[in-house]
Amino acid sequence: MQSSAQIAASTFLQISETERGERARRAAAGALVLACVQRARAGTTDEFGLRRARREVEGLEKSPERSILDRLLLVAESGDPADARLAKPLVSYACELERTRRLPEANAAITLAFALDGTGSATALHAARLARKLGERDRALALYCAARELDGGTGTIARLAEVGEAVVSADPARTLGRAIRRALRAGDAEAAAVGLEERAAARRAAGDRTGAARDLVIAATRYTDAVDRARVAHELAGVTLALGDAGAAREALQVALAWGDAPQQDHARTRLHTLSRDVGDVVGMRRWRSFKRPPLVSMSAYRPDPSARTAAPRLLRWRESLGHRADARAS
Repeated sequence: MQSSAQIAASTFLQISETERGERARRAAAGALVLACVQRARAGTTDEFGLRRARREVEGLEKSPERSILDRLLLVAESGDPADARLAKPLVSYACELERTRRLPEANAAITLAFALDGTGSATALHAARLARKLGERDRALALYCAARELDGGTGTIARLAEVGEAVVSADPARTLGRAIRRALRAGDAEAAAVGLEERAAARRAAGDRTGAARDLVIAATRYTDAVDRARVAHELAGVTLALGDAGAAREALQVALAWGDAPQQDHARTRLHTLSRDVGDVVGMRRWRSFKRPPLVSMSAYRPDPSARTAAPRLLRWRESLGHRADARAS
């Protein structure tokens, strides 16, 4: 029977052989590093394997992923590859892989991390979320249950696990409503915001764009992290554009511009320029024009509905109530 480390290494190796380009190259480096981890845990030393893995990792561009793989190799080389020491960089590795949308690799890394340190509720929650994103409903439910139990059933992780279970339930909108109310009664604004964002996705998929927009507005207000707030604002812009409300979309994008990190701000400017072009706003096109190459391309087939009622005045008041990132730091 294969160990968890062998399974993870095999997954990365398979991806390196079936994909092409940079993804295949990075997966090959990950497979070599995980093979070194597996041998170190088995108590065997393979100097050639370590040197080969080190050479592959050094050939990658400088990035968080490369730094994490370096940390894993250092633990493997240390002669004391305790499971807890390996689990932490593996969780970081899974987060970076998920951020760059390599979900199968992220799933393999987080599954190995949870196998090495089965007491981490946050690790179980992360594994459950990846299983859900990959469409593995039964495994996601089992992992959400494990996360809730490991957190004692009443903590933040337990409430986030309840949100995750609601997402894969038969009636997500109704079940998420109960999870949101329980989070609010517990004073957990973050879990409530996550639930609201997930309910917005469920409502939008069901055709309830107005309900989705309402949930996103409340979620952005409850989130305390600036990047989370900007992400929700971008989602809100998409919903309001689908409703034909250019003014509301403009207000949402300006929230993303005020609160986002550099890539989110660049994307907000690109979307504002595209929206200005679509509605014939020459002043807006000049204001939001950028000579930098955007990391994300905004391609819009939007056509405004001149007869549509606009929520722009309400979203303007909402945007002003949020302020902007500099104000939050000053306070």
